[in-house]
Amino acid sequence: MASADAEIEALRAAVGRHFSVYGVVVTPLALTFQVNAPDGSIDGPFDRLRQELVPQNYIPTITRERGETLVHVQRRPTGRFARREVNAALLVATILTTVVFGGAWNWSGYAGTPLWSLESLGWGALFFGIPLLTILGAHEMGHYVVARRYKVHASLPFFLPSFPPLGTFGAFISMRDPIPSRRALLDIGVSGPLVGFAIAIPVTLAGLALSAGGAPPAVVAGDLQSFAGWVGLFVTAINLLPAGQLDGGHVARALLGDRQHYLSWSAVIALFVMGTFYFGWVIFGFLILMLGVRHPPPLNDLTRLDPLRKLVGVGAVAVLVLTFVPIPFSVVSVTADFAFEDLDGTRLTTLDANVSMGASVLVTFAVNNTGGARERIGLAIDAPNLGSYGWTIVFVSGRIVSGNGTVSIPVNPLSVRFSLDGTQHAVLEINVTAPAGPPPVVPEVTFLVGGSIEETDIRKVLEVVLTVV
Repeated sequence: MASADAEIEALRAAVGRHFSVYGVVVTPLALTFQVNAPDGSIDGPFDRLRQELVPQNYIPTITRERGETLVHVQRRPTGRFARREVNAALLVATILTTVVFGGAWNWSGYAGTPLWSLESLGWGALFFGIPLLTILGAHEMGHYVVARRYKVHASLPFFLPSFPPLGTFGAFISMRDPIPSRRALLDIGVSGPLVGFAIAIPVTLAGLALSAGGAPPAVVAGDLQSFAGWVGLFVTAINLLPAGQLDGGHVARALLGDRQHYLSWSAVIALFVMGTFYFGWVIFGFLILMLGVRHPPPLNDLTRLDPLRKLVGVGAVAVLVLTFVPIPFSVVSVTADFAFEDLDGTRLTTLDANVSMGASVLVTFAVNNTGGARERIGLAIDAPNLGSYGWTIVFVSGRIVSGNGTVSIPVNPLSVRFSLDGTQHAVLEINVTAPAGPPPVVPEVTFLVGGSIEETDIRKVLEVVLTVV
């Protein structure tokens, strides 16, 4: 009993160093100290009390009930937290699944290169895995740094490995202390999404700029980097939902106080309604229900936010509006196909040209990817009999054309291979040189250009009819 009395007196002395105590109420759950509210803000005295008691394994809270200001002190539960080796091991595993496997998987799918090639591994890591992990890591480190600034014990980020196409389920930090105030709740909650958003925007814009570069490697790199940036923006939107203990729930609780639970329930109901369009929202809704819709109050729930922080909260709402997409994923039917065309876009099965004996003519045509995905297309000249009569028929040039310019593609005399996405077409030139001898008995000569999409059974033929004049 003496030790209990000594504990009460020690806690009363600690509270008395920051507040004027005029009464103590002992309950099985906590010690409640009746205090006189200071003339100024209670933030400073209470925060100093918190920083004094928390290292001694006590948690204080402050409330105002029936006109009295009360400081409640409870024993802090002893927590067993993971060692930093766990954070390091998960980070290494996530680097492997995201930077290596996820990046290689996506590059291979976009560029049509072998999955385990150095090209897929290297470029996939550079343009997908590293940008994505940078966004996710910066998001969680934003929480971590601000939590440390408020002397709130928080873990380093736990990264979660997964399977392609992303290679990660994201990351999180463990808050090992209650949040001290509304101000801290807003700052800690909003810091992660805003930092992640600030990085995801330039990553996405850089990806879009690369995609518009015209050259196939740059287009693939840009598409992948845009994808990584989009994932970062999607994660930002999910975290800013004003529900439960998501980052948006922290912001809403700081702005609205206990009324936040109305907004939280509204967000959950909205997720279930949107689940009729995209089922993933139903899963998110159930997760929020399982983790809790109502947000616990901070230790000091009395002090309201200053105007600047209210403005930051409004900014967080604006970011949510900018990044939230009701249907984030949709299944697009992709078909592989291509067509021979003239330079005006008219489909061709036969191409006519005139040539004089002993002279040359350029036969020009286009190949258009009419499917919805990037395809590797090969063309070959089929004119086996003409060579024996002195005709020379060879590819001399090729270029890929997009809305932002052209890029040359290498050609072999009798074949050419190139990749096209759904926004590009290739222009090929074949040089035909007729022999100097007498004209053929039949004044028309025909050869074929065969085309196929690699790894498919899609093959087409362009017949070129040469009229000797």
